[in-house]
Amino acid sequence: MEEVNFKVVQGDTFSIKVTYQNPDGTDINLTNYTARMDVRNEPAGKILCASVTTSSGITIDGVNGELTITFTPAQTRKFTTPSAAYQLQITSQTGQQTTILKGYLSVSPAVVR
Repeated sequence: MEEVNFKVVQGDTFSIKVTYQNPDGTDINLTNYTARMDVRNEPAGKILCASVTTSSGITIDGVNGELTITFTPAQTRKFTTPSAAYQLQITSQTGQQTTILKGYLSVSPAVVR
């Protein structure tokens, strides 16, 4: 699991691409995996700011081990300032869950509304 922090402006589209790899740098095949990314006010926080899944907001290029995660402007407006915590988790066909990325979003309030 890797810990990475990002910057986002409330009300903007926020999109990242993640490539899941083995320690030797080869891509891990994510065919038939699902994924979920939650953004909360703090780690294990009670306030769920937004959530995306492979049903809405996450696409997986399984063979290349790539996940593209996109939050809409309506979703990023709900991110807490000055920061929010996130966790990206994948689930295999057999139900094994693995957190592949987590960290904080440095959230700037929008000037233009």
